[in-house]
Amino acid sequence: MWWSKGWGIPATSYASWLETLAAAPGRPARILAWTATIDGLIVLSPAVLSVSTDQGWQHVGWHEIEHGGWNAETEQLRWQVYDSARVTVTLPDPARVPEVFEERIKASIVFERFVPVGSSTTRGVVVNGRRDLADRLDPISWHASLSRGLTWRTPGVQETAEAAVEELRREYDPGWSGC
Repeated sequence: MWWSKGWGIPATSYASWLETLAAAPGRPARILAWTATIDGLIVLSPAVLSVSTDQGWQHVGWHEIEHGGWNAETEQLRWQVYDSARVTVTLPDPARVPEVFEERIKASIVFERFVPVGSSTTRGVVVNGRRDLADRLDPISWHASLSRGLTWRTPGVQETAEAAVEELRREYDPGWSGC
């Protein structure tokens, strides 16, 4: 029923989503957008992205997603979690999912800065501070990502990233002591 709290999600799927979401306290069980995937569902809530799989629901906090986006030609939503594999989900009818996906990721970014590596103006390190949208009192998590054409083995990249993260932590995270 479209007027239910599940916004049209099949009742059994909605109940299992609520149950698994309750295992992570502080995660609001409010649906911002959802749609069917090729083999399940994807649900976007204020604090997490949830995907149903054969093994059940998997939840990812918006602040944990390094990068991602929607490709309308392939009908695929893709993302990568920090230090993890890429995830691709096919959405035959994306509804509002791509727009909400982008908005939630942006909402988790407290600060972002591009730091060029060497003399390049296009290749460098992107340092960002991210906040868990389920708990605004959680400390900021700091990450460094690379632009295209760079690897962590490129000379000077690791040092540039570490220095930039250190500087931004000191500047924007007063509770951080550097220990």
